[in-house]
Amino acid sequence: MLVKQVMLENPRTLYPWQTLTDACEVYRRQGVNCAPVIAGDGKVIGILTVFQVLQALQRGASFDTPVEQVMERDIMTINEDMHFNEVSNLPIDRLVILNRQGRLAGVLTRIDLINKVHSALEATEYKLAVILQSVHNGIIAVDARGDVCHFNAAAEKLTGIPAVKVLGRPAGPLLEQLGLGRVDPGVDAYLGRFKVGEKALIIRQSPILKYDQAQGFVLVLQDISDLEDISSQLDSVRNLNKELAGVIQSCYDGIVVIDRQGNVERVNASYGRITGMDSPEEIQGKNVTELALGRHKHLLKIYNEIMSGKSLYIMAVHTDEGAELIFSGSAVAGERGEVDRIVINLRDITELNRLKEEAARASAELKELRARRLAGEEIIAESPQMRRVVEQALRVATVDSTVLITGPSGVGKERLARLIHRYSPRADKPFIEINCGAIPEPLLESELFGYEKGAFTGAQKEGKLGLLEIANGGTVFLDEIGDMPLNLQVKLLRVLQEQVIYRVGGRRPIKLDIRIIAATNKDLKHLIAEKKFREDLYYRLNVVPISIPPLKERREDILPLATHFLNRFNARHGTRKRLGMETCRLLESYSWPGNVRELINLIERLVIMCEEEVIEPHHLPGELMEALGREGWRPQIMEIVSLQEAREATEKELIRMALEKYRSLRRAGQVLGISHSTLLRKARQYGLVVQNCTDAVQN
Repeated sequence: MLVKQVMLENPRTLYPWQTLTDACEVYRRQGVNCAPVIAGDGKVIGILTVFQVLQALQRGASFDTPVEQVMERDIMTINEDMHFNEVSNLPIDRLVILNRQGRLAGVLTRIDLINKVHSALEATEYKLAVILQSVHNGIIAVDARGDVCHFNAAAEKLTGIPAVKVLGRPAGPLLEQLGLGRVDPGVDAYLGRFKVGEKALIIRQSPILKYDQAQGFVLVLQDISDLEDISSQLDSVRNLNKELAGVIQSCYDGIVVIDRQGNVERVNASYGRITGMDSPEEIQGKNVTELALGRHKHLLKIYNEIMSGKSLYIMAVHTDEGAELIFSGSAVAGERGEVDRIVINLRDITELNRLKEEAARASAELKELRARRLAGEEIIAESPQMRRVVEQALRVATVDSTVLITGPSGVGKERLARLIHRYSPRADKPFIEINCGAIPEPLLESELFGYEKGAFTGAQKEGKLGLLEIANGGTVFLDEIGDMPLNLQVKLLRVLQEQVIYRVGGRRPIKLDIRIIAATNKDLKHLIAEKKFREDLYYRLNVVPISIPPLKERREDILPLATHFLNRFNARHGTRKRLGMETCRLLESYSWPGNVRELINLIERLVIMCEEEVIEPHHLPGELMEALGREGWRPQIMEIVSLQEAREATEKELIRMALEKYRSLRRAGQVLGISHSTLLRKARQYGLVVQNCTDAVQN
């Protein structure tokens, strides 16, 4: 094929003095994306593409710009009589074609090449389809997706299945109808003789390969109904035997076939590879009794077990080299049910075990990472201290050790305990929370351990389960453990040591399986010194200690917590409140003696009581502002100014805030520590409005 057969002939051209507007008109009329540029003598001096026009316009050119300022002068020209193969691989998107006189004959673009190749491909596919339709044997082709992509007329005739019912559909139902079942697409094999309707077919499978990779397979169906005689049967048996040997040799697992007398009939190369055998001839034809003392001694063991009456025998062997092998022997029954042959399969599972271990480690790491991500959604932990607390909780969640959580009131000890339970193996079992300080001492024992019927006056006649028994299999959270009476501390110690309880009034021990998580805001060592807490119980509880720092020691968590609770209460009350920048700074400066619990209560109060959408400092409660003053609140300084300017700016802002909050000169003066007359004078000095104050008229 010559270039002139695929080029665009007589293309519209441009002259170098024409403008970009003229070029755009050529592109529009001709539906092309380039035009050759010729000189007055008709010679090609350049080419102008749409892309070059766009680039020129982007660089500042106008539509009146001459073509010669934009065109590409370095062009490649070829002769129209060149062969197509000579130019098909050139890395050029478009070529200028000249005739024998050196004049413009046409333009060849890569799109033209693609269209020509596509047309040739369609013609080839049509010819191939015609050939396959004329073949006497049935041809069934299955593509890489597992769909039937070809089903010729002979296949329709042999199977009795119309092509329209299978083409473009999954091959599985068709294969089942032919009696093939599941097919390995990468195998080139004779599949055997099949009865399809009234016809006897032999079917062979061949893979469709591309770069040695299976992209589907082809089934060839041959009708042998009229050829089934003794010779064909013998040939089939011979072929089947040959293919069986090929299958055995191609197996990745080691295979050994032994007859009923113990002679080795077949052995494949994989068996030699796994056992270190140089050649199959080493054991081929030998009796297993001759191999009893060598590295093949396991064959005799399996032979004896199968011949003694077992239909299947499996044994694991660890070699001196550290490999782990699995031998499995199966009996092949003869016509009368006796053992005719024994097939032994050998598999090296060393690598498989290694992969399993790696998968288990990867799964554990993935589970830990997932738990950390989910824990971050449940517990706000921006500060390094709280991140460490969450990491400790997730790590201890995977084991059953007793945990002691310490920290001041309101820091979230109960939430951390729930987190440990949620990511523990006991997550689907009960989580029972017991506040040792909230239950009256006379009732605490019966609540914990339960009681038998008639144990004491007023007891339920059928008795009652204790909370520890209800939590069996799960987790018990003992909050405020420091408030537990000494007499119950002894019984709790026995629970920790023996996992056994006795109900009040009962003598029968009840075995439990529970995990204990305790929490306290008290100094247990100080209580031990005062004889109010048992030292042995303390050490039983303090197996894994986790200390949650107060909120004032992890100020990085204050604003994330405030934002989290603000979003929660906005959603609950249908509001859209948000925190002002100055309010955020004040919240971070406050010491939060009530910790997270105090922060939650404050945010909910502000969401409900604040009338404006933005929560500003004057919306904060007076006691918080006073506490900030006592704690030595520090203003936020963004840049260095003179001390005089800083004093005046700070004084003005404090007066403005006090007047806005209290709307009284006397009250604002008291808070600021100056007289109301001095306050009035300074307010007027700074131009602040005082008419809204209740006592402004008097002054």
